[in-house]
Amino acid sequence: MTEHKQDSRGRIVEAANRLFYIKGYNQASFADVADEVGISKGNLHYHFRSKDDLLDAVIVLRTKVIEQNLARWDEQYSNPKDKLKRFVQMLLMEEDGIARYGCPLGSLNMELGKSQRELRDRSREMFDLFQRWLEKAFKQMGYKNSLSLSNHLLSMAQGAALMTFVYADGQLLKDECDRIHEWIEGLDN
Repeated sequence: MTEHKQDSRGRIVEAANRLFYIKGYNQASFADVADEVGISKGNLHYHFRSKDDLLDAVIVLRTKVIEQNLARWDEQYSNPKDKLKRFVQMLLMEEDGIARYGCPLGSLNMELGKSQRELRDRSREMFDLFQRWLEKAFKQMGYKNSLSLSNHLLSMAQGAALMTFVYADGQLLKDECDRIHEWIEGLDN
């Protein structure tokens, strides 16, 4: 693929990523994405045969970003509790977006899970990355129930994100993240 084609494709995927988050996958149309990028629908179809193909490219992009973040956090934090706290900090860094649009991963999985299960299964892979990373941190702390604790932390984070979105209240997210930090501090190391 030429550099120009890669650049066009990358701009399309970035635009779709934003629109799928802001509008939702089912509400964002091919035309919306084309308009956002400033190209024709035909040009968009040149790069992606279907909206599902475009979603797959968005998931690949999001997955790559998650993997890069997790690898960077592994380099930055040797203490597993610090890793858990960094995961929670990620929520706080996205407070405005979460209050306006919900969690990018949670909202996409909820939307797809209602009628597009095969797409949801692909989208769930992003959660799996966090789940395995958190599980590894709990294992480093010596917990035998590390998968259960990983799921618990993910559940607390998703619950906080959902309630923040429902009430459009960033303070709610801050309060819940404080409680999650307290829970992490109370864990045996």
